[in-house]
Amino acid sequence: MQIETGIIVLLLLIVAIQFYLLYQIQKKPNTVQLPALLRKESNALFSQLEAYLSLRDRLDLRAGLPYTRDWSASSDFLKMIVEHCLEAKPSVVLECSSGLTSLMLARCCQMNQQGRVYSLENGEQYALATREHIQRYQLEDYAEIRHAPLEKTAVNGVDYDWYAINAIPDESIDMLVIDGPPGFIQKHSRYPAVPLLFEKLSANCVIFLDDAARDDEQEIIRLWQAAYPALQLTYIKTDRGCAVLKYLS
Repeated sequence: MQIETGIIVLLLLIVAIQFYLLYQIQKKPNTVQLPALLRKESNALFSQLEAYLSLRDRLDLRAGLPYTRDWSASSDFLKMIVEHCLEAKPSVVLECSSGLTSLMLARCCQMNQQGRVYSLENGEQYALATREHIQRYQLEDYAEIRHAPLEKTAVNGVDYDWYAINAIPDESIDMLVIDGPPGFIQKHSRYPAVPLLFEKLSANCVIFLDDAARDDEQEIIRLWQAAYPALQLTYIKTDRGCAVLKYLS
C-alpha cells in the first residue's frame, strides 16, 4: 500500500474511532476517560502521518511508499535509523525483515554515495514487494532483498525458527536492524540475531531492535547483555520502544 493510500485509510480510521468513542460516551455519560482516549489516539495517528511525510520529503521518495499501520515500522523508529545511517555512513547494513525500512536505508546509502543494505525476508511475497519498490527508485546498487525462509536453527541448545543461514552476507556488519522474525512465531523470536551474527559485527557496530517495549523483547535484551557484556544499551521511548546497542570492541 502506498503512503498516499495509507493516509486516506488512517484518516478514515480516525473518523471511525471518533464515532465509536462518541457512541460509547453517549451510552455511559459519566465516563470521562473516553474523550481523552479519543484525543490521544487521534493525535498519535496524525503525528505518525506527519513524521512519515517528513521522512518522505527528506529522502525525496515521492513515487509512493510501502506502508501498513500494523506491519510497517513506526515513524519515530524510522527516523532514528535514517539519521544514524546518514550520519555514520555504514558500509554494510543488515536488516532482519524488509519493507519501508529497506527502502529508506537504501536511499540513505545512495545519498551517502556508499554502503549496501542486505534485508533478510522470510515471506517470499514480502520480499518481492520490497524489491519492486527498490527497483521503482532505481536503488538496486544499494539494496539486496534476500528471501530467507525460516529454518530450525540451534542457538545455545535451543531450536529457533530463524532466517536461512546461507542468506547472511559474508561481510562485516556496521549497522544491524532487527525487526523480525515476527514475535508471534515463538518465544524470543528475535533472540538468535545477536548470537548468530556477533562474530560478524564490525568495531563500533550499532544494533537497533524495534518493538523493544514488549515483554519478550525486554527479556531478549537481558539475555544479550548477559552473554555479551560488550554491548552497551540505550533504551529510547518510541511508539513501540527501541533498544540501541553499541558494540564496543
